[in-house]
Amino acid sequence: MKRSGKRTRGVPYKADHGINTAPPNSDINVTPLVDVCLVLLIIFMVVTPMLGRGKDVRLPILSDAVEHKEGDQVFVSVDDNGAWIEQNVYPDKVSFLQRLEEDLKIAFGKAAATGYKGPILFIKGDRDTDYGRVRTVMEWINSSEATTVTDIALVVDKTES
Repeated sequence: MKRSGKRTRGVPYKADHGINTAPPNSDINVTPLVDVCLVLLIIFMVVTPMLGRGKDVRLPILSDAVEHKEGDQVFVSVDDNGAWIEQNVYPDKVSFLQRLEEDLKIAFGKAAATGYKGPILFIKGDRDTDYGRVRTVMEWINSSEATTVTDIALVVDKTES
């Protein structure tokens, strides 16, 4: 049995005339914003202590000049005029390294006589001098094959005078 014609089915829908529609709300919903901000704050609070501390290394031990006997230590002073060994200024690399080599040979002998492994080379940089000059003198010392110093120390004031 076949029916002819279109079959329709009646589905009950709500009538539009019974719903009171409100105007659209344009206020921002703050709750999700606060949730996201709190999550980000917690993440940054957890991650921040792990940043920027660097690798743990063994730091050098502070050494006083009074621990060593007179003669097994060499002092180099650096200011705007050049590098000083005792009371003599050496503005160029060659003459400075020659004098430093002589003083280090004497200091190595005195250090060996007193039982130390070698002399300490103390570098004193003038506070008003550009640090680049001190660095240049340190590069002179490190570039020389004749000066085999194992301990180089930078001299600082403990308190400002």
